[in-house]
Amino acid sequence: MHQLTPSSAQVLAVPVHECGEPLVDIKLLGGLQYGPAPECPETQDDYTWVREGIYSRLLHAQSLLPAGIYLRLYEGYRSLIVQKMLFNDELQRVQRRQPGVSVAALFDEATRMVSAVAYPDGTLNIPPHNTGAAVDLFLVDDSGTMLDVGMDIYRWTETEPDLCLTHATGISDLAMKNRVLLNDVMTRAGFVNYLQEWWHFSYGDRFWAYLSGHDHAIYGGISHR
Repeated sequence: MHQLTPSSAQVLAVPVHECGEPLVDIKLLGGLQYGPAPECPETQDDYTWVREGIYSRLLHAQSLLPAGIYLRLYEGYRSLIVQKMLFNDELQRVQRRQPGVSVAALFDEATRMVSAVAYPDGTLNIPPHNTGAAVDLFLVDDSGTMLDVGMDIYRWTETEPDLCLTHATGISDLAMKNRVLLNDVMTRAGFVNYLQEWWHFSYGDRFWAYLSGHDHAIYGGISHR
């Protein structure tokens, strides 16, 4: 498996002590930019929902940005139904990129970009986005134009995975500067970054707990419908 992922065994071993905090919709609360909806029509009703504490931390991260630069949410909450569909789609892309690779290796490679709902041995997973504690974000300017990060987040499925790395090589100094800026304000607001995806951050889930040295996560899987 590629480095540490939310699907790594040591992350899955972190216990969850659900705090019971509700999901909130940033469309209704305001203060943060969002959209358009990502990936597929099935995300339309879910993607702007996050845990209440995550919303507060996003507002804090927003306040740390220079004038004229804003966070824009690409995706927050994701249902297990959509998560399973996206994982199967990614598995098919991996099969096309790496024909002849073992089923186990294909599965591991697919978890690099999309968390599985369940593992081949039947073990159930809690995908970060299903907790409402994980967010995918990018930066925009006053005109709403995405800042240069060396790729279009809305075309991540068509992008070489190594270009999605937070510290990808081969991108411009400006693109790296913008990635670092996003990472900096999110880290200062308490989030951890998933280094395979410059846009993915979380707080309170198992991945955050493992990286931060906490003995448990405070957010488990949740549904708002």
